[in-house]
Amino acid sequence: MKTVESTLTQEIEDILQGQTLVFCHTYSKSLGKVISTALSWVFAIDSKTVRFAVDWKSKIVEAVHDQSEITLSFVGGESVYSLSGPSKVRVEKTNDMTLKMAIIEIEVEDFRDITFYGAQITQQPKFIKTYKESLIKKLDNEVKEAVFNL
Repeated sequence: MKTVESTLTQEIEDILQGQTLVFCHTYSKSLGKVISTALSWVFAIDSKTVRFAVDWKSKIVEAVHDQSEITLSFVGGESVYSLSGPSKVRVEKTNDMTLKMAIIEIEVEDFRDITFYGAQITQQPKFIKTYKESLIKKLDNEVKEAVFNL
């Protein structure tokens, strides 16, 4: 039987450093349903804290203001994981960055392996950013700096 943890492992902290495909799920009061989005700028700050950047106009930001519970899911190693907990908007709008982002912080309360019985992940999801290489590096660095310097 799989256990539920209240902290991230070092392996997961290492995986969540801004280059992993992560799915974010929360309930939108205004829409009356669960909403999801795909993210890459997700960073484990420590074993209890995860921060991510999302467009400041995203419905995710509004949903976090309405109710704070949020779940992230992602593939890491040979499993699929979810982490959830209360969240808050730490930065409403990053005015000094190329892209205007909100930074949301999650306090990890529930971390678990959600891989279905008998499964083992054999390949990590891959993605590419389709804009200029120089812009990719600039944006990645700006977001990482903003997320860690709170």
